[in-house]
Amino acid sequence: MRYVIIGASAAGCKAAETLRRYAPKSPITVISDEARPLYSRPLLTYVLSGEVAPEKVWLQGEDYFRQWNFEPVLGEPVVRVDPGAHAVQLLGGRVLPYDRLLIASGARPRLLGLKGEELSGVYTLRTLADWQRLTAGLPQAGRVVVVGAGAVGLKAAEALRRRGLEVILVEAAAHPLPLLVDETAAGLLQQALKGMGIELELNVRPAAILGAGGRVQGLALADGRELPCQAVLFSIGVAPNVEFLAGTGLATAEGIIVDHQMGTADPDIFAAGDCAYPYHLLTGKRAGYHIWPAAVAQGRVAGANLAGADLAYDGLLPQNSLSLRGFHIITGGLGPQDAAGCETVSELDERRGDYRSLIFREGKLVGLTLVGAVEEAGIYFQLMAQQVPVTEPVQPGRMWG
Repeated sequence: MRYVIIGASAAGCKAAETLRRYAPKSPITVISDEARPLYSRPLLTYVLSGEVAPEKVWLQGEDYFRQWNFEPVLGEPVVRVDPGAHAVQLLGGRVLPYDRLLIASGARPRLLGLKGEELSGVYTLRTLADWQRLTAGLPQAGRVVVVGAGAVGLKAAEALRRRGLEVILVEAAAHPLPLLVDETAAGLLQQALKGMGIELELNVRPAAILGAGGRVQGLALADGRELPCQAVLFSIGVAPNVEFLAGTGLATAEGIIVDHQMGTADPDIFAAGDCAYPYHLLTGKRAGYHIWPAAVAQGRVAGANLAGADLAYDGLLPQNSLSLRGFHIITGGLGPQDAAGCETVSELDERRGDYRSLIFREGKLVGLTLVGAVEEAGIYFQLMAQQVPVTEPVQPGRMWG
């Protein structure tokens, strides 16, 4: 059997390693559009802030592919997959045949299609190349506007403040982390951001990027105001890398449709990671949720099933952990906007600044938000993952033990 894996990040590498254990002598080709993959994407904002040294970003040594007896094809994107011919075509024209194919091509940052996005000083932060470009182009002093107050946008904003830059965070919703937390948790977060010197612009959207001489000079907002700045960093989510599947019927705008075995509509093609569109553990519906642990878990299942195993992926369990200068927040499972028909039990300890909100459905924990005291998060995630019934409901006033 000839195996080809598109992607060499969390899902692709875990799949390749798992597959090698099932198929110790089979040829396994791993393709990456990056010349040197095998680094931790979640650490990039910490490297940007100076909290983590750049050399700590690497997950594997340069001899990784040799140690696992993989054939690497690096620095060249895939432009087409031909399921009928069982072939993958690279940008340079080379065609790689396969018997079984795994697509773990990941995702790329979204942009809004605004006027001025081509200007120097417009950035995203998803890849190592993004980080290198951002750190090389940032001003020594001045102002940066971060568009998007999700987890990555928040951490990027804090990292830029640590570098001594003024930061304005622009968010279209009414509060930061709009898809993850309720108003109480958001209020605590906003207080923490204010204490860091990060300015918030909420309920407003960008309209255009302003510039002169090819460089950013400001951001125009939809309400008519202009924010002078020297750089704009977009952090508004990602889009799956599936363009090379055009015409195959395997992918939608949300990603590659997969079953619980991470298989696609083609029996010889599997998908995993940020490019996949799997089932949600708690809702049973398809959901795209782009986190490292999910990519690893999906890669493990896909790698085994490439070799003929019949493992099942239970489904996505959303989880986020964010630390901003001592302010800690962890969320998981269903968010407040998904809690219709559920029971929510919440309690705020104003003295300590701790907040806990638990969402229950039919006697089982299906969502949580922890602010401040987050030490018990692991227990809660186990309860959600295993869907263990809670025999004694938590009552307000008893949540802090």
